[in-house]
Formats: sequence, structure tokens, C-alpha cells
Amino acid sequence: MFALPSFESLWPLIAAGMLILFVLVLVVLRRSVVVTARLEAQRQKLRHSEKELQKASKQLVEMRSVVIGLGQRLTEQLETIQLLEERVIELENADTDGRLYSRATKMVQLGADINELIEECELPKAEAELMLSLQKKLAGKEAIPPLQRGLHTSAANRSSSGSRHNSGQQRGLDPSLVSSRSTSRMR
Repeated sequence: MFALPSFESLWPLIAAGMLILFVLVLVVLRRSVVVTARLEAQRQKLRHSEKELQKASKQLVEMRSVVIGLGQRLTEQLETIQLLEERVIELENADTDGRLYSRATKMVQLGADINELIEECELPKAEAELMLSLQKKLAGKEAIPPLQRGLHTSAANRSSSGSRHNSGQQRGLDPSLVSSRSTSRMR
């Protein structure tokens, strides 16, 4: 059968096997060191990336708060602009006194009556009557009464106030306004 080789003949084989095993262990250890070094480098990159991500997240939160603040300010500014635009439109459409009286004067010159002045120009009745009277006097259609100097006797004052009252009625003026004007002149 087979005879077992002697130890002395196996010694070179065992030494060669141990050498191969030693080399393999060295290669594996070397690979392990390289892999560990790569793994550590990857971990450092990962930590660095996580720090950068946290930093970016903080910046994003800050940017969001800034954008929200700007959005609120923009909304406030838009509301202010809208209010100003509305006010400008109001002012453009508002009929100031000067425009009202200019319009009323033109209407009287074109022959408008008191009711048209009251409705179209939104003038009180007394002002509409005054506009009509003044325009007639300026056009020469109505005589301008002379101004009285000094106080006359009370009878003369009463008769003149009565005549003013009557002349006011003839011109289409409100008698209560004419009499209140004449009494204020008598004082």
C-alpha cells in the first residue's frame, strides 16, 4: 500500500505551505488596512457632507425666514400701493369746489335753471340762486342795486329791507335768505 513519507521529506512542503499561508495573511492584512483606510476616508467625507448639509439646512431656514419677511413687507407695500391708487382715483374723480363752481358758471351761461344746478353740481339751493343772480348781473340782464352809506331812519331801513325782500322774490331768490341777509346788514 502506500507508505507514509517521512517527516524530513515533508518538512519542505510544510515550510512552503506556511510561507504561502503567511504571505496570504499579509496580503489579507494589507488589504484590510487599505479597506479600513478607505472606509475611514469615506466616513470623514460622510461627516464632512453631514456638516455641510446641516450648514445648508441652517442657511435654508434663514433664507426662508428672510423670504417670509420680505413677502410680508411686499404684501404691506402692495396694500399701501393699492390704497394710494384708490386715493389717487378718488382725488381724480373728486369734484373740488373750484371745478363745481366753474361747471355751474358754464351751465348758467348756457341757460341752466336752478334745479339743474342743484342736481348736476350738487350745490345748495342758496348757492345755486346766488350763481344765477350773479350771472344775470354780470351779463347786464339785472341791475346792481346801489350801496347805501350810513344808517337811515328805522322806517327807511324797514322799507328798504322790505323792498329788498320783494326784489329778491322777483329775482327768484329764497325770501328767507334775502331777509336774513338784509337783517344782518342792518346790524
